[in-house]
Amino acid sequence: MVWKVMAMIDPNGIMPLNFFKYKGVYTGQHNGMRYMLKQTGEKPDLKLSACVWRGPYASCAVKEEDKTTEIFELTEDGRLAAVEWIRQQYESRLDYWEAAPSIKDAVPIVHE
Repeated sequence: MVWKVMAMIDPNGIMPLNFFKYKGVYTGQHNGMRYMLKQTGEKPDLKLSACVWRGPYASCAVKEEDKTTEIFELTEDGRLAAVEWIRQQYESRLDYWEAAPSIKDAVPIVHE
């Protein structure tokens, strides 16, 4: 099972640091877990935000309290730490992610 996690989020498969420095947003998913990496903060204190949530919904359709977010330095070490954090989130809640409904079974979300 570990090999699936490694293949899912390989640092070499995630966009390079400059992508995030220029405000790029990277999203992905694996077995019910969705994730996003993006720049956050204000100059000169820019950071890298990593966020995970249960699929099948896009982040804009999920309440903030249903997301888990961690902030990292906007450096190559920070990018690598964010990728490792996402891996750990998946591994630590494997049953939760894999029990996520299929998009075919998802209930439409109504925004209030």
